Amino acid sequence: MPRSWSRPGVHGPAWIAPLLSRLFTTSSLLSLARVAGALAGFITQIVLARTLHASALGVFYSVTSLAAVVGLIAAHGYPAIAPRFLSRYREQGKESLIAAFVARARKDATVYVTIATAAVLAFALLWPTLSFEARLATIAAALSIPANAALRLNGSLAAAIRRFALAYLPDTCIRPFVLLGGIVLLIGAGVTLTAANVTALLTVVFIGLALVQYVLLRKDIPHGVALAASAQDAPPRLVKIWRREATPLILVALFTFFFADVDILLVTPLLPSADTAIVGLCLKLALLVGFAVQVAHQVVVPDLADAHARKEHGAIRAVILKTLGFPLAVTIAALVIVALWGETILSLFGPEFTGAKIPLLILLGCQLARAVFGPNVPLLTVIGAQRQNAALAVAALVVLGLANVVLAPAYGVLGAALAVAIATLFWLGACSIVLARLSGLRTDAIYLLVRLASGRQAPN
Repeated sequence: MPRSWSRPGVHGPAWIAPLLSRLFTTSSLLSLARVAGALAGFITQIVLARTLHASALGVFYSVTSLAAVVGLIAAHGYPAIAPRFLSRYREQGKESLIAAFVARARKDATVYVTIATAAVLAFALLWPTLSFEARLATIAAALSIPANAALRLNGSLAAAIRRFALAYLPDTCIRPFVLLGGIVLLIGAGVTLTAANVTALLTVVFIGLALVQYVLLRKDIPHGVALAASAQDAPPRLVKIWRREATPLILVALFTFFFADVDILLVTPLLPSADTAIVGLCLKLALLVGFAVQVAHQVVVPDLADAHARKEHGAIRAVILKTLGFPLAVTIAALVIVALWGETILSLFGPEFTGAKIPLLILLGCQLARAVFGPNVPLLTVIGAQRQNAALAVAALVVLGLANVVLAPAYGVLGAALAVAIATLFWLGACSIVLARLSGLRTDAIYLLVRLASGRQAPN
């Protein structure tokens, strides 16, 4: 066998070990954990659909989505900027500024969470048309808003210090299994499931996970009296910068993490309810695959932030190159599987879904596009282009809305899928152009692989 294909002590081709090490990275393992959590979530949805009336299930979806969105807004964009500023201050050896940032982020989030929770509770208690069941469910959901916000903020802090399991597993993997277990226990105890008690159970799960995450993070993040003092001593100039850069990223987070919810809301008045359900299912299936892309991009944010703080463009390109393998493998594999067996897979959800193979392929193609374009969105945040990032997110939402208005009524589910594709390509392309103009960096796979194949070294 040629030397280039083997070496002493290695069985098989020499390229297998590097390939496996690239595929089975932290991002791939976290993605597999997310898949396990998603399977638990699907089982939970089946159980709830069989035990709750359709109207009660709708109330559950509505109030829990409300709590999630409000919790994200209440975190006030600090989760998005945490990797950048913590990396900068760590590189500069300024531990006091790390403590000040953490303290200010938690203090501001606490204020906004308090206001938001009070507002939702007031809505639940005072809105005259709410049914008694919906009122109780909304109250239960409101009580989960602090835990929702805490999971996002502390998860971002954990990711910034590279404790990725603590950052991503509580909400994406552990929560679905604990919720499923709680529902099974309630059914086993003979409790009749309602929107209110299932929402209350989910709130308890959120609170428990948020507390455990906070406790496990304490040894690596400043806390206690020292943290309170840091909040008071934070330089006003830096506080102003943090708030100015964090606020626009609320819109980016809404577009990035709640895209399916936004699109479902947009198509609801444009399509029959059955078609809206098909769009929603296809989006959820596609975004399940897309989580591999999301995790791969988020995991490298601290490394990107560190390299940017050192002004090493070559190191940034090397980090980006490592994010290509697993997302590309997962998205391409998903496209092939759906292309071959899409009708069979969709029939598992009911005969009305079997005709959605082409829309699902289009939505999976959007996830492949995200993998090909690379982590351009988080890198825009790393270089400090928060306002441009927010403006692009708003523009993409406008494109999504207009495309849905034009295509969804005319072409149904296929039109809605095409609208998502148009908005996604617009967003990714615009982000790449802005990133290149502001920093001279490109993150797309084609550019990086061409450079790798040519053997040229990226300048620092």
